[in-house]
Amino acid sequence: MSPGSRPISAEANFDVIVVGAGHAGTEAAVAAARMGASVGLVTSSLETIGQMSCNPAIGGVAKGTVVREVDALGGVMGRATDLASLQFRMLNRSKGPAVWAPRAQCDRGMYRRAVRSLIEHHHALQTIQGTVARLLMNAEGTEAEGIETLEGRVFTSRCVVITTGTFLRGRIHIGTDTSMAGGRAGENSATHLAEQLERAGLTVARFKTGTPPRIDGRSVDYSKLQRQDSEIEQFDYSWSHFWQTPRRNGNTTRHPDQMPCWVTHLDSPGKRIIEENIGRSAMYGGAITARGPRYCPSVEDKVVRFPDAERHQLFLEPEGHDTTELYVNGLSTSLPAPVQLEIMRSIPGLENVRMNRAGYAIEYDYYPPTQLDSTLQVKAVRGLYFAGQINGTTGYEEAAGQGVLAGINAGRTALEEDSLILGRETSYIGVLVDDLVTCGVDEPYRLFTSRSEFRLTVRHSASR
Repeated sequence: MSPGSRPISAEANFDVIVVGAGHAGTEAAVAAARMGASVGLVTSSLETIGQMSCNPAIGGVAKGTVVREVDALGGVMGRATDLASLQFRMLNRSKGPAVWAPRAQCDRGMYRRAVRSLIEHHHALQTIQGTVARLLMNAEGTEAEGIETLEGRVFTSRCVVITTGTFLRGRIHIGTDTSMAGGRAGENSATHLAEQLERAGLTVARFKTGTPPRIDGRSVDYSKLQRQDSEIEQFDYSWSHFWQTPRRNGNTTRHPDQMPCWVTHLDSPGKRIIEENIGRSAMYGGAITARGPRYCPSVEDKVVRFPDAERHQLFLEPEGHDTTELYVNGLSTSLPAPVQLEIMRSIPGLENVRMNRAGYAIEYDYYPPTQLDSTLQVKAVRGLYFAGQINGTTGYEEAAGQGVLAGINAGRTALEEDSLILGRETSYIGVLVDDLVTCGVDEPYRLFTSRSEFRLTVRHSASR
């Protein structure tokens, strides 16, 4: 990876450097710090540490169990979720406990602030604002030795964990005519590091994902919607504070005030608008060629793949207590912004809706994970670890699970201790990592209870 001599003067030396501060990066940084390593967490913006790029929700089928596993390993996702939950549901209650699925809608701002506060409790963990330009390698290009930022800041280390999400050569698409470089709306993509990794001989491929529009809740007619209230009294994600706070009706009292979600549907008028404009979709109009997540399809996919479905369910989910903005769950799209607004105004309750932000699709680089070993270390480069969407996965929880394992192993490697490998029989994280490094991916990977042959014993409630 552009091997060369280490710079003469480094600003600081760490045991572990983590690149990226999303769900994988924050967990990796905390995990390494808990191992006793000194950690530098490098991100392009300190204000977006722990940012929820898409839906501000944590959990779901199998994913909710991963959050508890991350918590059991000392991670922050469960604690931050409990501090920010504004709407909770236990999915699949009509089925057996092995497939019950806890899911919490979070206050986006509160979650981000909780994550930053939790990571800053670790004194050996330093946060650094900067965009990584390149990895520092030994002369042979077989060992990671640190990073250099675009600003010219140099930091050396014994291990590097890369958790760049959708930022490596990310490209945003809104319709067939609007395209721009970006790792997330309003944020630049990372090209220098992507180019270096490709020059190093690592196999690289492209995936795509998407996000729906956000709307002004003051423009919604709630009388036409079905209200969905919270079940927060029945659940905590984290054990760390389970016995430490006053309890009310069997639960802690630290959760914020709860808020309802709202249910509506995309009916025939909206489907017709999509069908008439399908060629203007970035995905169906040819602007995007990468494959997206099968289990989180765009609304265009739903209409094309299920033409006989009378309607498609949508959830209007609050973004937080300090905003009227709502997330339109189920309407992920890469259609032009005016078409998105036309579709929404055909939906019951949204006839006069105002759109705050248009939905979009994004293409990005990932590295087929068969290039990693079971510790998430790159086989060809000692001390280099990948975690999160860079490995071809999708979802906050899958990213967090990889992050905590990569961080533990980077910390242990830096301190010359034995690595940790999680077996499939121990956890959903073990299933996730084993699937990735042995089978690879041909679409963005998402966990399900059906992927685990041990789901009866690794369910979310098994250790309560």
